[in-house]
Amino acid sequence: MDRTDIGTLVRRWTQEAMAEGHLDAFHELLAGDVIDRSGPTPVVGVESFKARAGAVRAAFADIHIVVDDLIVDGDAIAWRWALTGTHVGPFAGLAPTGRRATLRGVNFQRLEGDRVAEHWTLVDVFGALQSLRS
Repeated sequence: MDRTDIGTLVRRWTQEAMAEGHLDAFHELLAGDVIDRSGPTPVVGVESFKARAGAVRAAFADIHIVVDDLIVDGDAIAWRWALTGTHVGPFAGLAPTGRRATLRGVNFQRLEGDRVAEHWTLVDVFGALQSLRS
């Protein structure tokens, strides 16, 4: 993939799947056997991405995502992002506050062809919780 195509993939991920909630877009963005290494043990398949995105969308409404940086190195990409939304559902054990909050994180991904084959997300949950509690 060239940088333009990678930018399109990231835009579809952030806007179409996450912000707009078209979770089936993950079937087009991810390899069927994608490995998600974000948690304590790797998870294989698209469904874990749909479930996590659904949980974020249940916790936050009016989602807006900005990609601050996109780094491309061969088949490896990294992108730093900020998701802002209104806290309307449980998040990390915190009941809804109705406040606007921003989650910040970075995704590291390995591509195979035009799809993500391996994925790592690091999110500053503590920072978001701190802003929701203050």
